Amino acid sequence: MDQHRPRIRLRFTALYAATLLVVLLGAAGILRYALHATLQREFDKSVLASAGLVQQFFRAEVEEYVTVEATLAHIAGELVFEERAIRIRKPDGALFKIVGAPVRRARRPLSGPVRTVRFALDPDLAPRWDIEVDASAANVIALQARIDRWFGVGIPLLVLCAAVAGWWLTGRTLRPVGRMAEAASRIAPASGARLPIDDPTDELGRLGLRFNALLDRLDGALAQQREFLADAAHELRTPIARLRARVEVAMLPPASAPATASDNSVLPAIDQELRAVSQQVDELLQLARADAAGEDAPMRVESLFLDDVVMDELPRWQPEAQCRRMTLDYSTLEESPVVGDASLLPRMISILVDNAIRYGHEGGTVRVRVRPEHGAVLLDVEDDGIGIPAHERSRIFDRFFRGDAARLKRPDGSGLGLAIAAWIVRQHHGTIAVSAGVPGGTLVQVRLPLATS
Repeated sequence: MDQHRPRIRLRFTALYAATLLVVLLGAAGILRYALHATLQREFDKSVLASAGLVQQFFRAEVEEYVTVEATLAHIAGELVFEERAIRIRKPDGALFKIVGAPVRRARRPLSGPVRTVRFALDPDLAPRWDIEVDASAANVIALQARIDRWFGVGIPLLVLCAAVAGWWLTGRTLRPVGRMAEAASRIAPASGARLPIDDPTDELGRLGLRFNALLDRLDGALAQQREFLADAAHELRTPIARLRARVEVAMLPPASAPATASDNSVLPAIDQELRAVSQQVDELLQLARADAAGEDAPMRVESLFLDDVVMDELPRWQPEAQCRRMTLDYSTLEESPVVGDASLLPRMISILVDNAIRYGHEGGTVRVRVRPEHGAVLLDVEDDGIGIPAHERSRIFDRFFRGDAARLKRPDGSGLGLAIAAWIVRQHHGTIAVSAGVPGGTLVQVRLPLATS
C-alpha cells in the first residue's frame, strides 16, 4: 500500500486539477464572450450618444441663430468630445465644420482602430446635412486585452492552488486506508484472522478493536446461517423421503403393489405429507424474514386488546379440538390492552394453542387465560398432555429442537413453532417461559407490557 500511495495520490490530484481546469476554461470562455459583447455594445451606444448630443444642440439653437450654417458654426465652436472627431457635412458632401476644431488641433490624433459612423443631422430642419463621427476603439480593445490577461494569469494560478489543496486532501483521505492496510498486514495466521492489539487506547488500537468486532459479528452471522441451513435440510429430508416412498409404492405395477397401496390410501397420505412440508416451509420463511429483519424489525403496531385477539383466534381451533375430543376452555379472558402487531400476535397464539392440542391427551382440556397483572398482560396456555421434562425446558425455544416424548407422539413436527413464537414475543418486548402445568401437562406463559392510556 505504501509503495502505491504516491501514484494513487498523484492520479487523484491530477484528475481533480484537470476537472477544475476544464470547468474554469468553460466558465472563462462564456464570461469572456459576455464581457466583450457588453463592451462593444456600450461603445456603440457612446458613438450614438455623441451624434445625438450634436442633434439635440442643433434643435435647441436653430431658432436662435435662424439659419442652419450659423447654428452649426456656433455648435462647432462650443462642443468638445474626448476620443471623438465629429465632422458636419453639407448636402453636397463637402466638409462644413469640425466640432471642437480649435481644441482638436492641439491634441494628438485618434489612436486606432477608428470607427466612422454617419448620421443624418435632422431630416426636417436640415435636409441632407450629415454628422460624421470618428470614434477610437483603442480603450475598448485595451480593456478587452486586460480581461484576457486576467483570465490567462488567474486560471493557471487557481488550478495550481487547487492542485496543492487536492494533493493535501488526498493525502489525508488515504491516511486511514494506509493505517488499515498496515493493521491488516500485522494479522498473524494463528490469531484466527484477528488484529493484534498493542495499545487499545491509540487510534490504531481502536481501529483494530472495531475491525475485530466486525469480524466476530460476521463469523457469528455466518455460523448461524450455516446451522440454520443444515437444520432446515435435515428436517425437510425426512418428509420428502416419506413422500418419495409413498409415490414409488403407488407407481408399482398392480400385481406387485402391496394391498394397502390403493389410491384411497396413498393419496390422503401424500396430501398429509405435503401439508406438513408446506407448514415447515412457511415456518422456515418466517424465521428467515426474522433473521433478515433482526430483533428490531419494524412492526405495524396499534392499540389492541389481547383478550379480543384470543377470542377471535381460538374458535378456529375448535374443530381440531373436537376431532381429538378435547375441550378448549377460554372462559377466563379479562380486558388486557397491549400495543402490538395485529398480524403477529394471532400467529403467536395460534402456535401455542396448536402445540397444546397436538401434545395434549385425547379427551383432555386446553385452557387459555388472559389477565392484567402488575403492569403486564399475562397469556397462559395450559394443557394436560405429555409435558416437558425439566432438563429440556431450557432448549424448548431453540430452532428445530424437539424433545424425545414430542418426537414419539408427533413425528411430523418441525421444532420451529416455539422459536417463531419466542421471536414474536421479543418483538413486542415481552418474555415467554415454559413450566409444568397440571399434573403431567405444560404451561406456557407469555408476559407482554400493559398498554397505558
